[in-house]
Amino acid sequence: MSIRPLDALDRHALVIAVWLPLLLVAAAVFHYGFGAGGWPFITAGFAVLIAAFAGHVIVNATFGTQFTPKEVALGLVVYCAGLLAAGFATLVSMVFRSHYALPVSLGFLGTATVVIFTMILWLGLRGAFDSFDVIRRFKP
Repeated sequence: MSIRPLDALDRHALVIAVWLPLLLVAAAVFHYGFGAGGWPFITAGFAVLIAAFAGHVIVNATFGTQFTPKEVALGLVVYCAGLLAAGFATLVSMVFRSHYALPVSLGFLGTATVVIFTMILWLGLRGAFDSFDVIRRFKP
């Protein structure tokens, strides 16, 4: 199904209106969580990110679209960068390892679970697998 240019612009504006304020809230909650707040605020930061993802899914369902390839690429890059940062912090910081490694690991695991569960519900098992099976697309 093709989306009209004006609808695509409306969808983009709604996605930005969902993500920007929730990213600001998540950043503030993470900042406090890694300072004096501790693991409840780190968990809350991941919950805010999952809420932003849910809002994006609702916008997509409203417009009858799916995630664009650019959105998928941005999400994967940000997720992988966060994983790498958490991995490096675990290696070099004793404080991070002792206080924050478990809630951050569980947050990343929960986020991945929500994304995969959404993909399976939306695309089915075969569609979710095919969205990652890019090697098959290179056959002549």
